[in-house]
Amino acid sequence: MGFIMKVGVLAIASHDSGGIHQYTLSLLEALKLINKDNIEFVQIRNQDFPKILTNDIVINKKKSTIFLKFKRALHGILNVKIGNLTKDLDNESLLEISKIDLLISPVITLIPHHFGKPYIVTLHDFQQEYYPEFFTFKERMTRKIVYRTGKYAKFVVVESLYVKRDVIRFLKISDLKIKVIPSPPPFYLREITITAERLLSIKMKYDLVDRYLFYPAQFWYHKNHLKLIEAIHLLREKYHIIIPLILVGSKKNNFGDVMKKIKELGLVEQVKYLGYVPDEDMPYLYKLATALVMPTLFESVSLPIWEAFYLGCPVVSSNVCALPEQVGDAGLLFNPYNVNDMAEKIYKILTDEGLRKDLIQRGYERVKDLTLENYANQWEKVIEEALNRADRL
Repeated sequence: MGFIMKVGVLAIASHDSGGIHQYTLSLLEALKLINKDNIEFVQIRNQDFPKILTNDIVINKKKSTIFLKFKRALHGILNVKIGNLTKDLDNESLLEISKIDLLISPVITLIPHHFGKPYIVTLHDFQQEYYPEFFTFKERMTRKIVYRTGKYAKFVVVESLYVKRDVIRFLKISDLKIKVIPSPPPFYLREITITAERLLSIKMKYDLVDRYLFYPAQFWYHKNHLKLIEAIHLLREKYHIIIPLILVGSKKNNFGDVMKKIKELGLVEQVKYLGYVPDEDMPYLYKLATALVMPTLFESVSLPIWEAFYLGCPVVSSNVCALPEQVGDAGLLFNPYNVNDMAEKIYKILTDEGLRKDLIQRGYERVKDLTLENYANQWEKVIEEALNRADRL
């Protein structure tokens, strides 16, 4: 290619979308490391999304009409395009996006398809296929449509072999179109220097005790907070261990039930919800924790597990989906539906210091090659292949 190809990255995930927001940030930071004379990266972002790349386009959206939403749905389902499907964007944004040669979407959306541009999309999971009861009828139908973005993409990026198998199963697309690229821990972890003074400061700020379990997760149903609360209660009743549990995360649809369960089981003094915690404080919460516990019912790849490995926090985790693939031998696994199994594994990690030390070392080994530089190299190969395919359109 003798001219500069423009690659646009959709940065439209809201901060409270959890892992996808962080995933987008990591991707943008990785793309900054790709230095190619013939490729220029452009961040296409909402106004409230941080500017990471030098070149950016700020999207100014108007409210979509019902008719426009209908036409977009038709385009997603039947690939039939009727008129302008991006007319809710301002003319200036549309003009700049029209100059893009390839789009990358870290979020699951049909927007690149509506633009008519070659694109790469990341598909994070197919939870709706396994737990339809966690979604309203409208949400299930919307996901059915939006997930078809994978069928029209040049490449689909996933973070695990587990999700790759789901893409093939549910979208019926060739495995040759699917690239497995695990995302590394957040870039800010590489810059941080943990100091004893700062550890003490964070401990005082959040009134933390010397030993506690840590669970950072939004309060979605599938995050399984309720079973974890029951396991903490069982630890007290069966093993006579009173271990504090620290929770952080947005108050999603299961928050009220979780708070109610904490009161019912008499754990108000033992379970502490910190609310929103700034990114710069999070590494210290891991560092001070006795262990990270991840009881989720569904997870493609868990970012907190990578963070725990990176920061030397022992991991005890659910054994569902891609988590055994991710954890390997660097953590203890349990059945998230079985409170006894969960409590037993937590008991084991709490009472065996040698095991904790061993798991910390294994965790370091799991993430030592999961660097931003390696991530950038993998993305560079996929982008070049996609651009070459776009040239042949």
